[in-house]
Amino acid sequence: MLKIQLNEQLSISKLVVGCMRMNDWKLSVKQVVEFIEWCIERGITTFDHADIYGGDHRNEALFGEALQLEPTLREKIQIVTKCDICVPNAKNPNVKTRFFNTDKQYVLAQVNESLDKLKCGYIDILLIHMFDLLVDPSELNETLQQLKDEGKVKYFGLSNHSPLEFDTLQKYTDVPFVTHQFMLHPLGIQNYHNGTMTHCLKEGISPMIWSPLAGGRIFNPTNAAEENMKNVLENIRQELGLEHIDEVVYKWIFRHASNPAIVLGTGNKERIERAIKSVDGVQMTREQWYKILIEAGYTLW
Repeated sequence: MLKIQLNEQLSISKLVVGCMRMNDWKLSVKQVVEFIEWCIERGITTFDHADIYGGDHRNEALFGEALQLEPTLREKIQIVTKCDICVPNAKNPNVKTRFFNTDKQYVLAQVNESLDKLKCGYIDILLIHMFDLLVDPSELNETLQQLKDEGKVKYFGLSNHSPLEFDTLQKYTDVPFVTHQFMLHPLGIQNYHNGTMTHCLKEGISPMIWSPLAGGRIFNPTNAAEENMKNVLENIRQELGLEHIDEVVYKWIFRHASNPAIVLGTGNKERIERAIKSVDGVQMTREQWYKILIEAGYTLW
């Protein structure tokens, strides 16, 4: 499995296990340990979390129980987690409306809670989950610097920010953002339309792409446009001699010069194996790549 070097000290795996639905996989703690070991054996060493993942925000804790059961795993992996989304649920009875919060006290508390749930002493990469329109960039800089100085977070990045939002926060922040995580798939190319992918090239950072298969709509279209895209992907699959259309999607994402990582939102080993196969091997042609982009609704001129 290829690695992506985010800076001189930090690398992540080209494929990342997204743990948003881990609680739905119905794995015991021992089975989570076995799953992490299985991924490591195949070169997948990066695991993506957020403080709100899991119906009762439990997913970090489940992962932490696995690390507690097998402590040697921690130094073999990179843990990514996120914070700043406040959601109304049983865990937050005082929250009535979903909102974003980058206040220093809140971010520090959430990181401490994530560390407690993950049963580890540090987070490899902390992402600000969504852009907070009320952010105080100078205060956020103080917060991130404190987390770094305390050894609780090694590196930082952003998630779901526009290029302007990214640049604005980076202007005030002394710690460089090492990655940007956002959605991209053949049914949703807004991050080509708005320049986010090009911005990654400008900044020299490798993005982390989530929902590459559009939540399964790549396989199960819900309208005529999605059915058309499935047919386009099937034709290219045949041209490339691949087994499944998800491999076509992965190769389409990997083709970009920013050297993206893909966050796989699945614990299905067969699907993960197919993603591993897509990292190497036959490369998609420019014409095939542009065919998908145009059919997704991108106007070249």
